[in-house]
Amino acid sequence: MDLIKKLQDVLDKSVESGEECGCQLSVYRYGEPVCDLFSGYTTSDKTKEVDDKTLFPVFSVGKGICTTVMMILKDQGKLDFDDLVTEYWEGYGVNGKENTTIQDVLSHRAGVWETPDILLADRYNWEKVCKAMENAVPKDTIGGMHHYHGYTYGVLTGRIAELADGRPFPQIVQEEIVEPLGLDGMYFGISKEQFNQNVAFIDGSADMMNDERLSHNKFCVLGGLNPSSNGCCNARSLAKMYASLIGSGMDGIRLVSEKTIEEATVLCRIPEDNDYDQWDKFGHGYALCGPKGNFGRMFGQGGACGSEGFADKETGYAIGFTKNKLNGTHPNHPTRNEISRVLGLPIRIW
Repeated sequence: MDLIKKLQDVLDKSVESGEECGCQLSVYRYGEPVCDLFSGYTTSDKTKEVDDKTLFPVFSVGKGICTTVMMILKDQGKLDFDDLVTEYWEGYGVNGKENTTIQDVLSHRAGVWETPDILLADRYNWEKVCKAMENAVPKDTIGGMHHYHGYTYGVLTGRIAELADGRPFPQIVQEEIVEPLGLDGMYFGISKEQFNQNVAFIDGSADMMNDERLSHNKFCVLGGLNPSSNGCCNARSLAKMYASLIGSGMDGIRLVSEKTIEEATVLCRIPEDNDYDQWDKFGHGYALCGPKGNFGRMFGQGGACGSEGFADKETGYAIGFTKNKLNGTHPNHPTRNEISRVLGLPIRIW
């Protein structure tokens, strides 16, 4: 059985078993397409099938896009990781956050990991959530122990990017990532038409009806802006972005220099913070998901529903995987694990 058939069988069997509702898988290797596959349905009532252009809410997978924006701006000389955040965002320098560096933000050591105490809709109202982050008070030593900034990382990086560059964050993504690579599915803030016609809504079981992840079926979430968690993508766009970050890039386009990627994929932790068994091992922004002893070999980001995007420097693989079924085994996803087995890649639990 050839590789593509094996991978399609993995997706189809996962849908047939109920492990997945709908999913997409896109694989590139050394910048060349291997497969672009899909299976299943956009909703649990199975009235509409997933295709290659279906958009999936990808939750924290969007953080990898935020990080790529920051890497691009670094290469363009618009910011440096040792810079203070206040060099770009003056209003951030209050309540003990004055000496926060961009590296502190990228490595999840900015001390402001708690979600601002604002309404759900306001979490995706860009100006309101940015103002809430200005007023945030650090919960730990800045630059000390890492704490995963689940709902705040994209606000911090997104606002810094805007102020360093001068363009709105979605415009930077569009002009620096989407257009150069010819992507057809990468958005922060989708239109009402896209929401109604092209989104794979999150599917949860009856005992998950109070699960906060189901809020990503609301237009106020997906149509707003908080790049930490409200991106909508197809698998192909994720895979192509990561393919552009390793080797000779994608279609001759290398979005971020090799030097910057190498710097970004070195683990950023203080000596006292040596718990390496958890999934959240961050360099400069990217989560490092390589095997023990070589964490930086693979880098990217997984999401709260099980989608992921990453690149593997050693094999040349770049992977995008999107899905819409909430699984009780999260962050361990059998479908992803079987895809990894077929491709001969280490399993990622993130």
